[in-house]
Amino acid sequence: MDQTLKKNIVWANHNLVTDSVFAEVNLVLCRNVLIYFKRDLQNKVHLLFFESLVNGGFLCLGSKEGISYGNLWEKYDTLDSKQKIYKKKY
Repeated sequence: MDQTLKKNIVWANHNLVTDSVFAEVNLVLCRNVLIYFKRDLQNKVHLLFFESLVNGGFLCLGSKEGISYGNLWEKYDTLDSKQKIYKKKY
């Protein structure tokens, strides 16, 4: 990985069930996790992602996951529906 890019990345573990918002995130990669959660927990996690992402930030989910439920779907642009890549609207 290019060092100029690497020095601007913060790698962190985050418990989706118990941890609070992780402010000013540009990219959330959460693949094949939400499928194991019940709908109410999925909604909670989606809100956590939304509140953590900066405007214009990217959300990447697993191929069996999505944002089509709840009321947050309209706050994202779909960049790749097959790969489940979304961009938070400004």
